[in-house]
Amino acid sequence: MRLVVGVLGLAALAGCVPAGPVPGSGTGALAPEVRERVRVPASPLEVPPAENGDPEAWRAALEASGERIVVSRDARLLWLMAGDSAIFTAPVAVGRDTIFRYGQREWDFNTPTGRMTVLAKEKEPIWVPPDWHYLEQAVERGLEPVYLRSGQRVALSDSTVIEVRGNDVGRVNRFGNWHPFTPGGQIIFDDKIFIPPIGSPQRRIPQVLGTHRLILRDGYLIHGTPEEDSIGEWASHGCVRMLNQDVARLYHMVRVRTPVYVY
Repeated sequence: MRLVVGVLGLAALAGCVPAGPVPGSGTGALAPEVRERVRVPASPLEVPPAENGDPEAWRAALEASGERIVVSRDARLLWLMAGDSAIFTAPVAVGRDTIFRYGQREWDFNTPTGRMTVLAKEKEPIWVPPDWHYLEQAVERGLEPVYLRSGQRVALSDSTVIEVRGNDVGRVNRFGNWHPFTPGGQIIFDDKIFIPPIGSPQRRIPQVLGTHRLILRDGYLIHGTPEEDSIGEWASHGCVRMLNQDVARLYHMVRVRTPVYVY
């Protein structure tokens, strides 16, 4: 989900917020010499069956054998490799291979190919939706997007008022009482979708990223999902989605700085 500025002048939540292209990524498979160096499996049939023992028992072997995560977009599979063996294999969902445009802005929802690295790991992650999430909802539902800022008041047709107080977005009722909106919901009134400021609780959505996430770079993640029916499909906005039980296992098996190869 790369944001490209100036190119053109909760239905399917996903959790990626790329800020730019991943260096070394492209639209095709990895170069043959790269595939040889990292021993990328050419197809699922070439990958030995996963060993499903205690993750701690694999720690020393992984660190000594050049552990790496390998993801095939075409097969929608992920392998945790140690040497020539896949010690863990799981189905995944990848980017939906589409371009989303709104006004003069453009987002690429492909999962990029190339080499990345696990920069950090997190349990119970919170998603901070990027602008494209709200704009995509606006297009799908025929709404007008309205960006909110601190201190702003917007009068509604029912005589109530949307008001931003500090970091919170809330609504003033007819009696003058203000109540903040519950984080995670859409703020939709009068055929408008209101976009909370970055940093507000209303811009933080729990559970969308599942139980665990591995942070790669430029906003790309390997993460769980509540939409487990999407696994095995071209379904995300660029991230690699896993079943929650699989991403939890991967989380405990890999360390920060583990290389990730996508082809």
